[in-house]
Amino acid sequence: MRLTRNSWILIASFAVLVIILITTAVLRDTEEYVSKVEIALGTTVRVVIASDKNPALIIESVLREFRRIEEKFSVNLADSEISRINGNNGQPYEMDEEMAFVIERALTIAKATNGAFDPALGNLINLWGFDKIGDVDFKGRVPSDDAILAAVASSGYENVEVNGVYITLNNGVKLDLGGIVKGYAIDRGIAIAQEMDPKATGYIDAGRDIGIIGPKFSSDSWSIGVQHPRSDNPGEYLDVVYLEKGSIVTSGDYERFFIIDGVRYHHIINPKTGYPVVKTVSATVISSTAMDADALSTAAFVLGGEFASVILPSLGGQGLFVNDEMEQFTTEGWSFFTEKR
Repeated sequence: MRLTRNSWILIASFAVLVIILITTAVLRDTEEYVSKVEIALGTTVRVVIASDKNPALIIESVLREFRRIEEKFSVNLADSEISRINGNNGQPYEMDEEMAFVIERALTIAKATNGAFDPALGNLINLWGFDKIGDVDFKGRVPSDDAILAAVASSGYENVEVNGVYITLNNGVKLDLGGIVKGYAIDRGIAIAQEMDPKATGYIDAGRDIGIIGPKFSSDSWSIGVQHPRSDNPGEYLDVVYLEKGSIVTSGDYERFFIIDGVRYHHIINPKTGYPVVKTVSATVISSTAMDADALSTAAFVLGGEFASVILPSLGGQGLFVNDEMEQFTTEGWSFFTEKR
């Protein structure tokens, strides 16, 4: 995952999900929040922590974990473990416990959503070039229908076989865990922060994937704005939610995209057609873990808000969804998070 000039732009503007009221003008007692921003996993990562046990050290430990996970799971690094799995020519590959955990969870969500979230779309993502969209010399192009059909034929979670610690990729499929690994990194970062100081509070924001370390000032909710997906005003929100724990993630068609002849082509691909999803603009999901919220937001985007709003709660999530006509759909339990307690 590459560091480019576009990555630095992300530092200045978190486009979709932003923490509102990170601190107050007068910080309370000793709970002074310390923050640091870094590029990892192809996005901007901000860690904000208050702790009486060296918050700067906790932050660095969290960011170090993000760097470690990137080195292991990035498809853009030739020596990453995920690249070794993809390059194993369809032979069984022995995974370690961590890789097995992430892949098995990804496959579980893929099956539960009937492939709306699919971790085995590497060939399609590479064909469209969305894995390189941040490069300075990137030029968007629409692949031919034949090329897309061929990539669809060599994609899909059904071609991933897991037997214990061994994984086999059949039919030439390639894994791309970009739709779940940021969430996993956030969960790991939260676990590290809480292990170093069980009383630590704060949050981790990895490019619209937000996980709560602990309540603001130990007792208050964090206010999180879901920005209007078609507004140029970063302060225009569709809604505001209040979290003391858990995670919230937004997937949108404005994150990584290019426009050709007035048509927007974005990075969230419909696994059935091989083309970017149409009719959905954004999908925001709240879940107990960032890992699940990350994958479920992608699944909801593919399924569409009207359908996702019905089935998402059975998968452990609550959500807000927007279609291309700017109609909004929410799950029945979404309103629970919009009331400050």
